[in-house]
Amino acid sequence: MINKKITLKELAGILKVSVSTVSKALNDSYEISEATKKKVKTAAIKYNYSPNLLAQGLKTKRTKILGVIIPDMRAPFFIRVLRGIEKEASDQGYHILTCFSNESYTKEKATLDMLSQGNVDGIIMALCKESQEQGKYEHVNELISKGIPVILFDRIDDRVKCDKVVINDFESTYNATKVLINSGAKNILFISPISTTSIGKDRYRGYSYALSERKNLSERVLHIEEYKDFSSDLNAVLKGEKVDGIIAANELTGISAINIATRLGFKIPEQISIIGFTNGILSMNSNPPLTTISQHGKDIGKVATQKLINRLKNKNLQYATTVIETTLIKRGTTKN
Repeated sequence: MINKKITLKELAGILKVSVSTVSKALNDSYEISEATKKKVKTAAIKYNYSPNLLAQGLKTKRTKILGVIIPDMRAPFFIRVLRGIEKEASDQGYHILTCFSNESYTKEKATLDMLSQGNVDGIIMALCKESQEQGKYEHVNELISKGIPVILFDRIDDRVKCDKVVINDFESTYNATKVLINSGAKNILFISPISTTSIGKDRYRGYSYALSERKNLSERVLHIEEYKDFSSDLNAVLKGEKVDGIIAANELTGISAINIATRLGFKIPEQISIIGFTNGILSMNSNPPLTTISQHGKDIGKVATQKLINRLKNKNLQYATTVIETTLIKRGTTKN
């Protein structure tokens, strides 16, 4: 075994066969015998040969690389989706190039511009908060018009014509709110740091609709602009109002609500029941463990990748939206 990488031409020279034969053998072409394929692949490992994906892409117009744009690298949900994307892509012979928009429209647009320069075959992305706040989608539609397929997941918009993978945010939050109502909660607070996104709006609507079905229940909503202000804002609400239930629009908010309420002396779930989103490690290990709506992020990533690869094989497919069913996982922050 040697450390220095060799070229395809050098590998062919060592084996005393043509470059074409080596290339076809490495790609399992039916034109090459199994014995020759085995010989070539064994030599490729021995002499540390690996293909230059970008160079191959210039010849074939395919890089076998999928671009992924995540709005927030800290969010456990997006990390779970990313794992699903990476596994499915790998299983189908693709690599992924992961980028983060950090909730910035400017960065999201620049990233799309970079990825569109022949670097990837297609893109899987969730729209950033600024794009949704400002209603800016032309950068995504422009990419699609150039023939580069895009799959949107989680944060979507009907003005972008492409394949999409989502959960039913309205129904999921509606059902979670009903769980709290049926357990006896009468003063349910909805907390959201994503109010300006499509999913934030749908989750609020689900909460609101569940309350509207009971005439004696009214809305209590806390919108989070900056997490640095969250603790003081929630402290003020819990001290000034009667709250016996909380629906948190994401995992971090739910766990923070547990900690803040506990510090104020409230017993969870006896005095305040809490439900959040995302079945992540943080939810499992909070004290008490957080009851969550599992979005099945890995499944979202898997399905999004499958849709993109199918689109690459047949660009004439009709656009479709796939809805992944959620699961409410009851833990220690809700009553039995």
